[in-house]
Amino acid sequence: MPHVSRVTDYTHLRPHDLKPPGEPEVFFEPADTEIGVWVAADLLPPGGGGTVLDLGSGSGAAAAAMARAGAARVHGIDSGEQTLRYAQTHYATPPGDGRITFALGDFALLSAQQLLATASGPLPEPLIVTSNPAYVPLPPEVDEARPSISGGTDGLKWAGAITGHARALGADLGLTIGSYSTPRRAVAVLTETGYHITAVTLCPLPIGDFTRRHPERVLALEEKAEAVLWRSGPDPLAYFVVGLACRRAETSARPAGAKELMDLLHTAARSTTTRLESLDAPGEMPFPWPVRILDLPPASTRHHW
Repeated sequence: MPHVSRVTDYTHLRPHDLKPPGEPEVFFEPADTEIGVWVAADLLPPGGGGTVLDLGSGSGAAAAAMARAGAARVHGIDSGEQTLRYAQTHYATPPGDGRITFALGDFALLSAQQLLATASGPLPEPLIVTSNPAYVPLPPEVDEARPSISGGTDGLKWAGAITGHARALGADLGLTIGSYSTPRRAVAVLTETGYHITAVTLCPLPIGDFTRRHPERVLALEEKAEAVLWRSGPDPLAYFVVGLACRRAETSARPAGAKELMDLLHTAARSTTTRLESLDAPGEMPFPWPVRILDLPPASTRHHW
């Protein structure tokens, strides 16, 4: 039966991964990175193997952790030249090994086959596409001010390209969003491209400083019941990072999705602690997928650019 489990420390990231990069254009958000690795791990074959194609691979810490989690090959693609240099310097394996590689490219502009062409040599099957894209809903006038977090007016600016690439490649899909990134619409995008959710990972996180200064879209989406904020916890304004492990749908039957995910988020938002204890409340209906809660130590710093 689907169940709720909890992890209370970083499992996949190592101590050096939790140190800020110190580079102005290298995104650093340990909780987001850790949750992305858990999502990939949910999709890897039992016993390891396969390839993870990580779109928007950032610092490279996630790619290295995915390899440690069992992926035979991880290839990251990112559009930032400074980010790519950092990932190649700190996380790429030696040329003779090639297990962890990175390439420069904008996944929103490249075709699926062009993405594959950025990798040298064959990629072991099965192929899994993962992405932890920028997902903060921001007003149009400030949407470009923080490229590492700006997700358009609904937080899903990059979701169409990511799911489209996964479908074109016949790959399973790991996608990270925020609970304010129109989760109902996110499930619709997944369903439209032939995916269904098989596992969910949640991590509560305080809303970042830039979003606090520009909360208009987040609050408007909450008002329309299209976003879920966590207001009853230790921080007066927080949200949930939501990791969605998705498989290709094998039937035309409509799987559990939007309503169930919104119910999960609203139930979690009734909690008062980071353990999200309301998910254990007597009488709560079981959710249709395993749910993992990451109750992680707060990061000493978070760097968005």
